[in-house]
Amino acid sequence: MKSFKFIFVIFSIFATLLPLGAEDFEDKRVIESRITFQKTSHQNPWLVGEPFSRKLNLIYIGKGLFFGVTLPKQNPVFAEFESFDYSVPKLGIKSYDEETGFLLLETKEMPKLPKPVVLDSKSSNKHCPSGKSRYVFLPFSKTPIKVLLLEKKKSEESDFFFKDQLLCGVTVSEYLIPTEYVETFYRTGGKSFPHPGLVFDINLTPSEREYYSKTISNPLLVTEVVPGVGPAYNLFPGDLITEVNTIPLSKIDDWDRTDKVYDLILRKPNGTLRELSETVQLKLHRNFQNQSVSYDLRAYDSNDFLIPEEAKKRKPLYLIVGGFFFTELTNAYLKEFGSEYRVKSEKKLVYLSDYYQKKVHPVREKIVILSRVFPLEGNLGYQEFQDLVLEKVNGTRITSLSQLKTLLQSEDTTYYAFELSGGKIAFFTRREILDLQQELQLTYKLGRAYNLED
Repeated sequence: MKSFKFIFVIFSIFATLLPLGAEDFEDKRVIESRITFQKTSHQNPWLVGEPFSRKLNLIYIGKGLFFGVTLPKQNPVFAEFESFDYSVPKLGIKSYDEETGFLLLETKEMPKLPKPVVLDSKSSNKHCPSGKSRYVFLPFSKTPIKVLLLEKKKSEESDFFFKDQLLCGVTVSEYLIPTEYVETFYRTGGKSFPHPGLVFDINLTPSEREYYSKTISNPLLVTEVVPGVGPAYNLFPGDLITEVNTIPLSKIDDWDRTDKVYDLILRKPNGTLRELSETVQLKLHRNFQNQSVSYDLRAYDSNDFLIPEEAKKRKPLYLIVGGFFFTELTNAYLKEFGSEYRVKSEKKLVYLSDYYQKKVHPVREKIVILSRVFPLEGNLGYQEFQDLVLEKVNGTRITSLSQLKTLLQSEDTTYYAFELSGGKIAFFTRREILDLQQELQLTYKLGRAYNLED
């Protein structure tokens, strides 16, 4: 009998130590899981990197949806609960914000679900701890988020902060991201948060005030307009903003002007967050004249940059012609040369990235480069070509891969002269291109020879 009781006690203790199983969900507010990411290569689209995973704390918010905050600027594939119960299904990715790492996961096969966490930002504002707030940029993010500054630094991994049963927000390091961001992300179906569209300076030196304006008090100096996000062709560096959404900037105190300007752009008069596509109105001073500019808020995206930070949705575009592997230059492409990419990669490409990344270029849409050449019998003289800018084809300036593909499909062309940086030229007849495409497929079996936006 004693032996039976001993075994029962041991079994009970062991059972309490087991990771979460499906039957335990109903008693959990914060559920531990692991999220799996897939690495992709901008230099070799066929190279699939080893998947990696990270711990992820989740809350259930109803309608089969879980919310968490994970690594930004990645490619999440799925998540699964920490459990020895293999009957627990994987969670699919419903929405993922690359800027903040905000994540909505969904499940349709789980029989038991925990009680939903109520997202109530109004109650959170009343009952949760308050303190000093500030707009900050989360790691690897360009979008300002208004957070509360914690007295003690928490873990770098995101977690949830509750007061009794009320969700106060998400803790990341020394920041508390308020519940209103979680609530907005859920309500909009996982849409990204808007970016102000511009970068500004509030602290003008006496000489700058002398140069830009002697009469305007407390102006806002535009230092950068983000292409594709802000009003890039209507607002310019050097403009002085005097009014945002009918509020004169002369009325704003100096000590926290940056945060108050972000509030005017990113929040409504009642203090709630603006959403994508809402209109911002500016009054500004340019060349001694007053002007008005309005634009719609958008999420941060580098796809309209001359040199994007990475390929859209991390699916590098490419076009293979005669064994020539053409792609569009991105910063991610260069960084795949390693931590010393500035030394190891092609110097001209690094120079272009440093000085022209965010330029609003009147001629070029993107910079097309010849990454490398697949060795074939018909391109023996060109196999040393690597990391060269494709400048022209048959005298036509190349501005994108789509344009290059259209040019190569012209039935009237009998030859192709590819002009590359460094004075290099490659010449093929149309018949040679067709033969090389067949040889490419027979030799390397790549499937289709391009990946372009529809």
